[in-house]
Amino acid sequence: MAVTIDDIKDLHLDSSPSIAALETIEVSHSLWPTPIRIVTNHADGVDAMLETGEVVNFEFAPLLIKQIRASDSDEYPQVIYRQYAYDVTAMSFAKDKPIDIAKGLFIEQMSRDHQATTFDAKTPDKNTVATGRPYSPEEYPDLKALL
Repeated sequence: MAVTIDDIKDLHLDSSPSIAALETIEVSHSLWPTPIRIVTNHADGVDAMLETGEVVNFEFAPLLIKQIRASDSDEYPQVIYRQYAYDVTAMSFAKDKPIDIAKGLFIEQMSRDHQATTFDAKTPDKNTVATGRPYSPEEYPDLKALL
């Protein structure tokens, strides 16, 4: 009986040992003609279907950051992380579209050496300015039940 892999939980809980997770990143910037698409664990690169139905190529290569530095912009590049279920025995996707997606990430910090480029991607800061009222059990006794 074939196991259907619809999401990341199915991959980890119900899939066969031959199913591997292919991890991809897509880095884009409004000044670039095309995004940089990289697969981290498939040496030949891979053509994969996005959640939109578009098929794109993810290359296995060190991330070239000179494009980020040459953009001369204060805008942070955006990152989309996708994970695909890949059957290593059949050398094909167990599911066409991604099983896990993290969108809305921005490159915050980068470092580069002779081997590769690494970066931290995170969601934009929300509510970094304290504008609301603090809630405390002293001021709101009903909160004590939640503690």
